[in-house]
Amino acid sequence: MRHDQLLKVLAGIAGMQPQRVIERHLIFKPSRSPIQKGGQVGGSQGVQGTQIQALQGQMQGDLFYLQLVGDVPAGFSETVNTATDAEDVVMSEGDKQGPAEGTFLSNGTSHSDKAGATSQIPQQTWSLYFRDLPEVGGRRPATSRLMAEVAITSGNTLLFMEALGYHYTTEYVLSGHQVIHGNLILLLHRHLRVPTDPSSLSPQDRLPAINTLPPLDPSGTYLLQASIRVQDGNKPESMSMGINELKAFKDLMKGVVEMEVGDRLALDTRAR
Repeated sequence: MRHDQLLKVLAGIAGMQPQRVIERHLIFKPSRSPIQKGGQVGGSQGVQGTQIQALQGQMQGDLFYLQLVGDVPAGFSETVNTATDAEDVVMSEGDKQGPAEGTFLSNGTSHSDKAGATSQIPQQTWSLYFRDLPEVGGRRPATSRLMAEVAITSGNTLLFMEALGYHYTTEYVLSGHQVIHGNLILLLHRHLRVPTDPSSLSPQDRLPAINTLPPLDPSGTYLLQASIRVQDGNKPESMSMGINELKAFKDLMKGVVEMEVGDRLALDTRAR
């Protein structure tokens, strides 16, 4: 089924217009032992110590890749206007210098990072994402795993990650549409490759226009993800309710798309 047709089907099922989703995902690898307990880590005053300690408890001493995820602002252009900009369309010239100068990793603060970057995405916000290794298959007819998201509201996020003992490796852009059906989050999306320099120690300061980024899957295929967030996974009744909703949606989509359980090893986030 074509992308536009499936989007209309999902809109009809959910009874709402699909919401555009564009997220920038920066991937970080641990460069030393896991997050250490202690006081406030430098680089960001917008993260509570208790949240970081809770994240440490969820990681249980293992080494995992972490992601910084930022919603690309609604004002960001997705296409290149060749008449005015031949490179990218993140910022106008007036935004690249003057009193508002800074780095996109600083969540809107007005200081430059150590690389001297002077471009920033306006009102850029970031969250720290942790995704655990999924549970062993066979226990449930769905992929289930522990997850945590910590909002970073101020400070330089790159310095914050370095203080945690993580270094930047690569990035990608998630581009798609989302609808809500009951308690289900339905995301029709694909991953886009962001050109990076393998020797670079930090992300580039400007994001190219979305339509210039090649899909990670050369075929350009979109992925439909159906997920549900359970506040307490230790409650059997909550897990059962969520799984039943997922199974009902899978049955509903028969003949339209085939919904399958994600491969556990492909979703492994542990660093080796």
